[in-house]
Amino acid sequence: MTGVQLGGIDPSILRELSGVYKPFVKALKELVSNAFDADADHVHITIADDFASITVTDDGEGMTPFEFRNDFTRIGGGSRRWLGERTYKGRLRIGSKGIGFLALARYCSCLEVESTGARMFHRVFEITETPATVELDEIFGFAIPELLLARRLRCKVSQVSGRIGDLVPGKHFKIDTAKRQLRLGRRVGAVSLQLSFDCRNLAFRATLDFERLLELADKADLDKLAAFASIDIWQCRSSESLQRTRITAHNLKNFVRRELRTERRKGYVRNIASRDGLERLIWYLSRCTPVRYAATDRTDAKRLQEHLRVPDHSVLQELRVSHGGTSTGLERFVYPFEQEALPLHDDMLIEVKIDEGNLEAVGFIAGYENVIFPAEYRGITVRVRGVAIGDPHFFGAEYLLTGASKAALSQITGEINVLSGLDAVDALNPGRESFYEESEQYKILQHRLIGEGEHVTGYLGQAIAAVLRRSQVRSALKDVIGRAMLRRRALDDISAAVAEIIASGEKIGVAIRNLLKSEHANTNGLAHCTDLPLSVSPRVGGLKIVQTQDLAEPLEIDYRKGEIRLDMARPEWDWTLVLFDRRVQVVNKRGGVHRPLGELDLHNERLLINWEHPIRSQMDERSFLRMALSWVVAKEAASGDADQMMELALRLLSFKMDTVDA
Repeated sequence: MTGVQLGGIDPSILRELSGVYKPFVKALKELVSNAFDADADHVHITIADDFASITVTDDGEGMTPFEFRNDFTRIGGGSRRWLGERTYKGRLRIGSKGIGFLALARYCSCLEVESTGARMFHRVFEITETPATVELDEIFGFAIPELLLARRLRCKVSQVSGRIGDLVPGKHFKIDTAKRQLRLGRRVGAVSLQLSFDCRNLAFRATLDFERLLELADKADLDKLAAFASIDIWQCRSSESLQRTRITAHNLKNFVRRELRTERRKGYVRNIASRDGLERLIWYLSRCTPVRYAATDRTDAKRLQEHLRVPDHSVLQELRVSHGGTSTGLERFVYPFEQEALPLHDDMLIEVKIDEGNLEAVGFIAGYENVIFPAEYRGITVRVRGVAIGDPHFFGAEYLLTGASKAALSQITGEINVLSGLDAVDALNPGRESFYEESEQYKILQHRLIGEGEHVTGYLGQAIAAVLRRSQVRSALKDVIGRAMLRRRALDDISAAVAEIIASGEKIGVAIRNLLKSEHANTNGLAHCTDLPLSVSPRVGGLKIVQTQDLAEPLEIDYRKGEIRLDMARPEWDWTLVLFDRRVQVVNKRGGVHRPLGELDLHNERLLINWEHPIRSQMDERSFLRMALSWVVAKEAASGDADQMMELALRLLSFKMDTVDA
């Protein structure tokens, strides 16, 4: 192998740039991004059984030795500099910062790159004075074997001004392949030198020694460095079958191996961070690499496929991870696609469409009725050129919100695909973990998502409103139905107490039984008071109540129509009171403070309760109802016997009170 001369940046700066990609998975994704930019369709990541190395292979366009030296390892170069904004297949390039080769510098001891590229290398420059000797190793940046140099190098030398024009090989200049020199022996003035090297069927294997590189901080300038990188070049044999590019990170650092070996936490695992190291690596890679969205069998999630449209050429056909005999094909999951995801409701699905100021983006934001798990899905993910930019977040909305609105963020997820704008050079930081906030397109995105000022509006504001709306409706319904069930329980308690007292055969039981055999009616004006309906209000949580029967569930909520259908045939809405073998209807009245607490009208099978009696304000509905029913039954059964009335009322009130409350 021969050394490769790299230069142009101080080692101390290089050390800082090598720390841009954290954690390890975000460094590994850079190799996948490079493969994508090389028009690869299939990428395979192979992890050694002992986690000592990781190899990334792809079937892309590969590299020539010159592209490796001049582009792959050039700080600040980037693929866009030499091949344009799009690849040959029409993909928008992911890479453009020109520091990708440093991504793994802190995670392994060396990087081995093996590739082949069927392209010509061209170099044109001017020699101002002749005679002159040109060192080809300095031109190429590394030494090319003599035989390859003789067979593949073509050289054209032209006089810049003068009558000679094109210089004649052997007469005006000579190439010495043994010494790797081009000699201009005559004084012909300034000349233009055009070098071409045929890289077809030419392979190379290069090694980047990161341990050596990081030792250079504060010791040397990279212009003097030749031992950091080495390269071996050979002509492919017909029997050779090389991948277009194969990159191996050797001798992964111990902390990386420990992370990959981490065991899954015991018990029920809800969050991604609790899974084992390899599972976490695969999940995060599926989030930050250009792979296809996973298919879903969930009916409620299939509509998202329309919102997350991604051109076929903008994703890899396959990204596979292999380790220990197991191979996993990666697909990108969004929360609604997960089998354990909560139901996705239409009114909580906010479609995102942005076409403003050269920014075009599509996607969705979704709210849920409960907190989202795994927690890593909470927040809005933005994908630029197929790659997620950082972790899901809320664009600063969490600092503007308080109380229930802030709590609602734990119930919101989203995914946005940027189709154009938010350029990978101008809008993203070198590690692609966040956006430059001064980017005009980013400002548009932020404004459309959360609005401006101290209030969160925009698409995210709509999602928060949908979450809060459901929360308020659920809370109001819980209160309404809970009160109805407590009232029903009070009626059931009195029914059970009357039945038990009568069955006991005691004197007070006989008194109740005699009362129930009669057509007794004791009404002193309460019967003529206005009814007080306690079934349900016309609206709950802002939604209209529609009373119906025979629903499969106690209630159905239609947020689109803004109505709640309540099954009023359920027991909790029944105001029938069973008194041994008699059934009476409990009728609630607005009797005012001067009317009696209650009246019994067995002739019309009714028991009237005055809900405006002064004692009502001193207790809850269930307690008041039990008290009123007990005193009315005791009063009528005792027939003026105060002691018997008191005993009966207390027996009715105390019946199973402790058991029910428990």
